[in-house]
Amino acid sequence: MKTIRNIAIAALIAVTGVAPALAQNAVQNGNFSAGLTGWDTYGDVTVLGQTQRAVLTTASTFDDDDGLGAGFNNNSGVSPLDFSFATNLAGVPVTNLDIGGYATEGSAIRQSFAATAGDLVTVSFTWAFLSLENAANDYGFVALNNSVVKFVDSASVPLASIFTGTFGDFNNVSWNWSTNTFSYVANSSGLQSFSLGVVETGDYSLTSELRVDNISVQVSPVPEPESYAMLLAGLAGLAAAVRRRRA
Repeated sequence: MKTIRNIAIAALIAVTGVAPALAQNAVQNGNFSAGLTGWDTYGDVTVLGQTQRAVLTTASTFDDDDGLGAGFNNNSGVSPLDFSFATNLAGVPVTNLDIGGYATEGSAIRQSFAATAGDLVTVSFTWAFLSLENAANDYGFVALNNSVVKFVDSASVPLASIFTGTFGDFNNVSWNWSTNTFSYVANSSGLQSFSLGVVETGDYSLTSELRVDNISVQVSPVPEPESYAMLLAGLAGLAAAVRRRRA
């Protein structure tokens, strides 16, 4: 029994080496309880509501929504980045944001974390999207380095929320929240750039807003071949000991 117990311990050590637990959240302040601390911001970004959620918009500080006042729904006093002048948004080249049309402006948040080439990076966040658009001109995206994924746009069915007068705040608006999870494999070692944002394509009019919360980035190292060999050897030894014990 002692031999079997020793082999079992060895096998457990091997398993631990092959399948390490996911790291703690690799980004700081993922629930925005400390405002925007730890986040780089681009364009119109702020934290609103008692539940402290990040709010990103395509709202300019001037009049760009027909029939609505100048600066409608601009929360920070800073306009979205104008891609006629900016070459990137949160480190993502503007050309990578030409999804479904020519990207014109946008706002985003970004944070960096460490990873090793081959690591599995799992990103999770909750979001709500609302827009004055009725076409797919505005969208929300998530990006790791320059790899961009659009996860919602202003023509999505069903759209999270559509308004014609005012977006209001959490106590006055019916919000539909969703949770998305994406996985990437880090293609290089060192700091990785993670960003979330909202982009407008085709024009500069009609405001859209992306709200995000509960952002989690987990980095799981990919096991080395030697670790698999240790696991197989440990399990094989355990199986052989069990057979001998039964005999």
